[in-house]
Amino acid sequence: MRRTAFLDRDGTVNRDVDYCRSPEQLELLPGAADAISRLAAANFQCVIVTNQSGVARGFLTEDGLARIHAALHQQLGGVPIAYLHCPHHPEQVAGDPGYCRVCACRKPAPGLLHQACDLLAPFGVTLEGGVVIGDSARDLLMGQGLPVQKVLVRSGKPIEEQRQLLDAAGCHPDHECNDLAAAVDWLLT
Repeated sequence: MRRTAFLDRDGTVNRDVDYCRSPEQLELLPGAADAISRLAAANFQCVIVTNQSGVARGFLTEDGLARIHAALHQQLGGVPIAYLHCPHHPEQVAGDPGYCRVCACRKPAPGLLHQACDLLAPFGVTLEGGVVIGDSARDLLMGQGLPVQKVLVRSGKPIEEQRQLLDAAGCHPDHECNDLAAAVDWLLT
């Protein structure tokens, strides 16, 4: 059975910048491409799941986001089988192009995981035996109560704040490590 790795984008795979608005702003974190390649070689399906409220805020369009993901896909050697995103923001913002609303896909809600399983079932994507890897509490909270492992990486958001948010929600990572490469090392041992 193939397992699925649900990977956060900003702060986990690439450097977190203030609303990545173009492919030129993409900067892979050290070891990220190799880590994703090792996951694929170990029979994991890799799916990127990311909140992108910059769309709701009018900072970029869906087409612009698709260009960013196409560039990221090339930098990752074509390994991830899908890039799923939440374009919404729960509060009204100036210039809303129609995306400001409460939704089921914005992390920490599990909607992106369920979307991935629904859309990618023919490719064997399932929650069973999967893993969620991310740099924020909301990434891991997305998998709370689901049959997935949760790995917190320290390569993005301030780690103490994320630990406090996880503790307050009663969510305990299966593992915590420095970055995606270390997370893959742990998964594959």
